[in-house]
Amino acid sequence: MTKVQAIRKFASDVLEEKVTIARDRNMDANWTMGILSASPRMQIPQDLDAASDEGDKSFRRDFIKRCPSARGFSNATLTILHECGHWATRSVMNIIEYDKAVQKCQTQEEYMMIPWECLATQWAICWLMCPENRKIAKAFEKDFFGRT
Repeated sequence: MTKVQAIRKFASDVLEEKVTIARDRNMDANWTMGILSASPRMQIPQDLDAASDEGDKSFRRDFIKRCPSARGFSNATLTILHECGHWATRSVMNIIEYDKAVQKCQTQEEYMMIPWECLATQWAICWLMCPENRKIAKAFEKDFFGRT
């Protein structure tokens, strides 16, 4: 199983519906979840093995601070869950207000405090707290990292 296939399967398992992975993976692509379409469509970075940048590290610190038991999971797992959280909470998303809030952000920490970003992470934390879901996440990591 390729990394992209593992991501697609995991996100689909998490959301309990088919998730499409965008084909247009350019060098500047980040992890995002399209919430305006009829079904979930995830954008992923071109280089899935790239070292974490400061934004990734900041995201992980925030996630672990809010959910210490997530420490044993990879950045990829936490990020995918967060992006799935955007899809799962899309009904309360106000895209205009979100865009305004993003424009005001000067740091990654400010960005993570946008209500819809907090909500997506909280959804991910709630999903991960279920023991059966933790098993699904660990199975994903075995597929993603190629461990047996």
